[in-house]
Amino acid sequence: MSARWRTSGGRRPLDKSTKERFFDLVNLPLLMFSATLAVYGSVMVWSATSGMAGGDALFKRHLVGLAVGIVPLGVAWLIDYKALKHWSGPLMTLLAFLLISPRIPGLGTTAKGATSWLQVAGVRLFQPSEPGKLVFIVVMAALISEYEGRIDRPRDMWRILAYLGGALGLILLQPDLGTGMVFVGITMAMLLLGGLEMKRLVLIGLLAVVAVVGVFVIDGTLDRMAGKDVALKQYQKDRLLVFLDPTRDPAGAGYNLQQSKIAVGSGGITGKGLRAGTQSNLHFLPERHTDFIFAVLGEELGFVGAVVLLGLYLGLLLSALSIAASSRDLYGALICAGIIGMWAFQILENVGMTIGMMPITGIPLPFISFGSSAMVTNFGAVGLLQSVWSRRYGT
Repeated sequence: MSARWRTSGGRRPLDKSTKERFFDLVNLPLLMFSATLAVYGSVMVWSATSGMAGGDALFKRHLVGLAVGIVPLGVAWLIDYKALKHWSGPLMTLLAFLLISPRIPGLGTTAKGATSWLQVAGVRLFQPSEPGKLVFIVVMAALISEYEGRIDRPRDMWRILAYLGGALGLILLQPDLGTGMVFVGITMAMLLLGGLEMKRLVLIGLLAVVAVVGVFVIDGTLDRMAGKDVALKQYQKDRLLVFLDPTRDPAGAGYNLQQSKIAVGSGGITGKGLRAGTQSNLHFLPERHTDFIFAVLGEELGFVGAVVLLGLYLGLLLSALSIAASSRDLYGALICAGIIGMWAFQILENVGMTIGMMPITGIPLPFISFGSSAMVTNFGAVGLLQSVWSRRYGT
């Protein structure tokens, strides 16, 4: 790894104009792409919730999530990201609390088969694993940066994987397999930048596949012994089976996938128009404003709308990548890599599951799906990236 990661920062050029100083502090492309995606998502949530019972209230909640998201964006931007490295211990404790809090009696509530939400006085507040993603990124960046871009010893690799394993264990208690997969995607992206050899990265990928198979086998055995679902729910196991065999149980476990593919395919080139999708408006498409909002977009805006969305995502990821490249320390670059891994995996998984290319999970589409917890997390990620950008000259 280049010695540039071990420098404390460059020297800020002198005698800059106001415009140049503005761009020192603000990465405009990142703000533009994230804001455009948020607007695009709001339009799709408005369309997807039309005709739903309580649809107007859901759309207003979405707009509230957008407004609230400005707060973590600003706070994360103002905080010097380098200071977070010295708080990795307390942040690790915070991460553990966030991931285990839904299992605390009186705090957690079950939705869609997973106890992954917090509630107070019967009011569901937020999903703590969403901000937990950002805390995990900050903690892992501090850990991996200790190796200064070279993870050579197996014991170092296993130490990093132990941190991941601890987080995954708490997530699977909920159980939220989709969020666990996002944590794996984050770690893989950070290890790639952090100096782990490619052959070892491939080995980790293979171990992850083996681990997933092992979890399903062990869970099935425990279920049979206990006579009930012990950890993973039956619907979660059915989703994997449907991914392996899309024709399996089309009226049951495979119903969501079949309706999603019909919606995307029926959109054609330009789509049927906003609020004119038959699959969604006739209530064939489940979870149309959350998990399957890409299917709504494909039906109503067609291939053109999907290409526009993917183009915006490409711009977002390239903006984040340029910030990582501009960072003068490995820690900042690793934070960027973790956020890129989080977004890229969620985009790949959510879009892929709607067309049968990936197993169905409850992973939201960044900036597009309904959900205040995810929106606040995405805006917080933008703030972290802007913090790295605005401090790229060091101290």
